[in-house]
Order: sequence, then structure tokens, then C-alpha cells
Amino acid sequence: MDKIKASVDWCGKNYAAYISDERIGGVVLATGKTFEEMQKDAENGVRFQIEGCLLDGDDIPKSIQKGEYELVYEKRISAILHEAQQYTTLAALSRATGIRHAQLSHYANAVSQPRPTQRARIIEGLHKIGEHCLALL
Repeated sequence: MDKIKASVDWCGKNYAAYISDERIGGVVLATGKTFEEMQKDAENGVRFQIEGCLLDGDDIPKSIQKGEYELVYEKRISAILHEAQQYTTLAALSRATGIRHAQLSHYANAVSQPRPTQRARIIEGLHKIGEHCLALL
């Protein structure tokens, strides 16, 4: 089964997915107030894109034409931090990672993107917070 990558950000009030894949003949953008709404919009958008390309006579791989593909959602740090804020704060994450609160805020609001090492520190910090919470029991 073909995999089509969707990069997901949190854009202030909505999740937004950016899908760019030459196999579907272009770019699809999708949004939603919830992750599930955005996923539904992305799936509909990709189907619409494929149908349009086929009507235009574009060359789309047979497997994709048959719907034999899976959208793979890769959450960027803004989406991860938005979801994490349901359970923790940026201040707590700052203490767990050593990354300044202001910098985490920039990441959470998609003002800037962390380098891979910073992203790894954030993920590690979220795991650390989760482990501490589990240890409370």
C-alpha cells in the first residue's frame, strides 16, 4: 500500500495539513478545528485531487487510482505542543527540557520550527512528564 505523507501543524485555531506528492498530481491543503476534522478534510481533498487529475488525463499510479494508499500524518511540533497543553503547561515542559518558555511558545505557535535536536528534547521532556505522572500512582 502506498503511503502519502501529510505534514500537520497547529495554526492558532485549526489543525492544518499540507500534502504534496507528485503521485497525486499536486498539493492538497486541509484544515479542521479538531485533528479528526482535519483528517476527514485531508482524505476528501486527496480523493478530490485524484479525481480531478484523472479527469484531466494526468498519469496517476494505478494503486492510487484504486484507493490503495494510506495518508500518514506527521505532526510538527506546533501540533504536538497544542495537544500536550491539554495535560501539561509550557512552563512545566520548559523545566523538563531546559528550553526557555518563550522559545517553546514560538514553537507552539508555529512562529519557528525547532532543529531536530530541540524537537527530540521536547519529545523526551513530554515523556519525562508522563513518567513522573505515572510514578505518582
